[in-house]
Amino acid sequence: MNTFEEYTDRTAFERPLTSGVAYALNVTHSEREKFEKRQGWTIKKMEHGDQNLVQDFDPAKMDPAPIQDEYAPIIFCQRTVAHIVSIDRMSGKEDRDNILRARATGKGVLTSPFKLLKSNHLGVVLTFAVYDHELPPDATPEQRITATMGYATNVDGY
Repeated sequence: MNTFEEYTDRTAFERPLTSGVAYALNVTHSEREKFEKRQGWTIKKMEHGDQNLVQDFDPAKMDPAPIQDEYAPIIFCQRTVAHIVSIDRMSGKEDRDNILRARATGKGVLTSPFKLLKSNHLGVVLTFAVYDHELPPDATPEQRITATMGYATNVDGY
C-alpha cells in the first residue's frame, strides 16, 4: 500500500481536480474469508447515512458488507482518501451499477454528484475496470467480465 500512496502523492499534480485515487479488488464470496484474513480487516458496507456529521465518520464503526456473490473492497488508495480502505463498492447501489457497467463496456463510468465522506464538498466518482490481460477492442461483455481483476477509481471533489 505504501508504494501506491507514494506514487499517487508524487503524481497528484497530474490530477489537479482529483481528491484521491483508489483501487478496489474484485473478490468473490468464496474468497471473502481468506481475503479478510490476509488483509487483517473485514470488508465494510458502503453506507449512505447522514453525511452532515462528516467529522464523526469512523470506518471502524461501519457494518460488514452483506453477503453477496462478489465484493469490490478498496485495498489501495491515495493518502487523502485513506478512510475508504475496506469499503465495498459493490454494496452501494449506484457504485455497484457503475462497476457492472464499467467492466462490461470497458469504458469509464461517472456517478451523479454526492456529498463526499469526511468533507462537506460535492464530488463524483469515475470508475474504470482493470483487466488481468489485454483484451481485443471487440471483446464481448462476457470476456470483459471474466477478465476483470478490480476497479480503478478517481474521486473528484468540488
